[in-house]
Amino acid sequence: MLKNYYFRLVSAVLLISICCSLFGQMLLKLIELTSSYYKYLLILTPLILIFTKFSNKYLHTSDIGMKYFIEAATNKKEKVTWKFPFILTLNTLLAHSFGVSVGREGVAVQLGGAIGGNMASNDLSTEKKQFFVKLGMICGFAGLFQTPLAAVVFILEVVSDKFNFTKNKIYEYVTYIAVAYISAFVSHKVGLEKFFVAIDVSGIKINLEFISKLVLVGVIFVFVGILFVLLQRKTKELVAINKNITWILLAAFILTSFVFEYRYASLGTNLIGLSFTNFEQIQVYDFMLKIVLTAICTGIGFSGGEVTPLFAIGATCGVIVGTWLGLPILVTAALGYCLVFSAATKTYIAPIFLALEVFGYKLMFFAVVPAVLIYLINKKYSIYK
Repeated sequence: MLKNYYFRLVSAVLLISICCSLFGQMLLKLIELTSSYYKYLLILTPLILIFTKFSNKYLHTSDIGMKYFIEAATNKKEKVTWKFPFILTLNTLLAHSFGVSVGREGVAVQLGGAIGGNMASNDLSTEKKQFFVKLGMICGFAGLFQTPLAAVVFILEVVSDKFNFTKNKIYEYVTYIAVAYISAFVSHKVGLEKFFVAIDVSGIKINLEFISKLVLVGVIFVFVGILFVLLQRKTKELVAINKNITWILLAAFILTSFVFEYRYASLGTNLIGLSFTNFEQIQVYDFMLKIVLTAICTGIGFSGGEVTPLFAIGATCGVIVGTWLGLPILVTAALGYCLVFSAATKTYIAPIFLALEVFGYKLMFFAVVPAVLIYLINKKYSIYK
């Protein structure tokens, strides 16, 4: 039984890593191939939404999402059908191929949770089954974004409000860290590139004025993240009250996409790229429109997720805030990238490690104060609750 247990664990880690790497590569290639045709494809997004809703209803996966796996990691839940990862992946690829403003982590984390949960044998205890679900979710995030430490802390913060440091828990945490690094390594070797920008902070003078501005920047990022949560919730509430509002909101998304020449389509990696290479091209309204359009697309039922659009929202917001306050723009863009995402997911430690793994150890220290502000200000708002 012991050999079987470790065989299942290793198999789950490798399978999730390879699947997430291939998914990430396929997604980026599809976006590259279809982005030139968004002016034709966006008109067909109502068909993609109908297919997404129908396929989930037909396969009885409509109620399965991040919240389901968060519960599965802490409470007893039935195993998810193996059909779920496939239909989620297909629906997400279709959404991005047609220019819908959604993320990609939904596939990685939920696919990981589903594989992890299904790889746990029935004779295991409930605690061990939950361990496999959490392990799968961590491997999914680590494999897709190749940020192993941020993956571990993010998933643990999402599924639980506190860390315990008993002997068993420490062993569990060490296991999570090890498999996260393995997942990131395997994913990279299979061919998925990691996003990394080294931020130079050597010219910054740490004084009272800078610290005051850093606090203000942190407060802004917290409320931008909360705003996204509120708009997404309101969208879901409106759709639940009247299904016809779905098509009105989708029409608004399509029209806005045409007006702004598909600038806010798909992941938002174009906006992230501009934020760190040609930030002069970032407009004041970019982060607001990306907030609204992503809240609409995720709120009315498209598959994908929110994390990468939140990265884009944060980075573009950081460019604007940095310009207004006279702070180094690349620094505020990087902080926004990490902190708006964390404010919207109500995670406090994850942004510090995300800053470390995406922008370097020097920026990590600047993320500490804003991360504390997330803890102090945001007590209840999360896209997962």
